Amino acid sequence: MKYLFTSMPVVSHLLPLVPLAQQLALDGHDVLVATTGPAADAARHAGLTTVDAGGRLDAREPYDRLLGVIARGESGHAANDAQALRVHGAFFGDVGLRMLDDLLRIGREWGARAVVYPGIHAGGLVAARALGAVGVLHGYGTPLPTFAPALEHMLANRDDLPDSVPEAEVEVDVLPPSLRNFAELPWTNGTPRHRLGMRYGSFNGAGDVPPWLLGERAAPRVILTCGTTEVLAGDTYRRVIEALDGTGCEAVVLSGGAVLDRLPDPLPPWVRVEEWLPLRFALGQSDAIVHHGGAGSLMTSFAAGLPQLVIPLPGTVSMSNGLTVEARGAGAVLDPTALDAAELAKAAADVLTSQAKREAAVAVRREMEDMPPVRTVAAQISSIVAERGEVVS
Repeated sequence: MKYLFTSMPVVSHLLPLVPLAQQLALDGHDVLVATTGPAADAARHAGLTTVDAGGRLDAREPYDRLLGVIARGESGHAANDAQALRVHGAFFGDVGLRMLDDLLRIGREWGARAVVYPGIHAGGLVAARALGAVGVLHGYGTPLPTFAPALEHMLANRDDLPDSVPEAEVEVDVLPPSLRNFAELPWTNGTPRHRLGMRYGSFNGAGDVPPWLLGERAAPRVILTCGTTEVLAGDTYRRVIEALDGTGCEAVVLSGGAVLDRLPDPLPPWVRVEEWLPLRFALGQSDAIVHHGGAGSLMTSFAAGLPQLVIPLPGTVSMSNGLTVEARGAGAVLDPTALDAAELAKAAADVLTSQAKREAAVAVRREMEDMPPVRTVAAQISSIVAERGEVVS
């Protein structure tokens, strides 16, 4: 069977889909990833076949403009407040509109039987329904419906689209049952007929491992990452490093290619800066993590059983992700718009030393290990797609 995977042109949106795509390919199915820009690069590096969707219309451009809006503090505060939903809906919807014609052409010419997409990429659902293919809504953190504000934006701006589009038939949910979802949104266009729990794959991309990461560490190690966004990177890294001074730890800053021109100068000898490390591997050799609240960082940290300090991006799901960590007792969340030096220092030290937070994180890791593996869910999805019969275009 032919599976079309798609995400917006953003690495962090594509990576959670990779384990399922790889498993389906191993099972003998045809897998094609339709996206552009950094997400397409990530798919190729994961050994997946890609086709450009949206590159000719610069589909990445609205997302980059959104990052500027977030950096200026104009995207709201909580992930599901009215301003955040409106802003993200417009920009994510524009990305979908720029990709949609390519997705439809590719899907028809190739004969896709299913379209797999993350919920924030409403263009994936529109394409699946237009193609008559099975829609597979792939969760990447806390479960959400296909992002209604983006879907509504797309439908309102294309005369050839229907007034409404039913929700996907299949949902893949990777959130362990004990974790609370603080970003719940209503399922306004129906609910999936099949809801499948799946163990999070923790695919963070490939990279070379430096020899020092393999050796026995002389001090507790803390990973600092803002994922693939530079919005909070420079100043946040500097303030966290200052807060960790005196804790006797080793800090590893993962820059993600960002220009970090606001780090302490000179850099303390206990701080390392690396452009990229496979996060799951690095966390397996570490003791705690400070991050921006992205879904990939959140879920990978839980999979590694590490306590987390979250300094989230305002007006994004990062805010609710931080609350999920705190509610589970596996770490803390701090408001990035009101960071207090003493509070930050206390929280940074606590994430390194709290036995209770470490035990809570390990409990979530064990819970994730008990969830159905990717191979089981891939077989379930293939059975569902097979029952639907051939695509009628």
